[in-house]
Amino acid sequence: MRTRVSIYGLAIQNGTEPDPRILLTQLAPQCYRAGSWTLPGGGMDFGESPLQTLVREVHEESALQATEPELFHVHSFSEQTKRGPFQAVQIVYRIQARGEPRVLEVGGSTAAVAWVPFSELSDLPKVPVLEAVLAKIGWLNSQAPSGF
Repeated sequence: MRTRVSIYGLAIQNGTEPDPRILLTQLAPQCYRAGSWTLPGGGMDFGESPLQTLVREVHEESALQATEPELFHVHSFSEQTKRGPFQAVQIVYRIQARGEPRVLEVGGSTAAVAWVPFSELSDLPKVPVLEAVLAKIGWLNSQAPSGF
């Protein structure tokens, strides 16, 4: 059995806009679930702490700094793959991240990064961890969460 621990950052810009935005990354063509959108993050390297992974991954995938991390959600799933049983443990931190994102890691798992308005989420293919987080914050279809 293979197990992968991944760390993700949940950043939401409320601002004064009527449609808040969430920081998302799109998976590159060589990735499982290519073209789907997810939170910025990825797998822990050996010897890293979850917070070190969070800071590194958010920066690699968005060029932004993850600050003020607060544990938000732990998601886990298992599935049978061509390579055998697989278990994922995905830890999500609520973070602050400001600025215009851009992909830093060339040839990595991220094809694109953007602040996506909640009104546009319905039409995007999403990975399970993003679906779980959106459900937890109360996002329904095109409605932004209240009081987040």
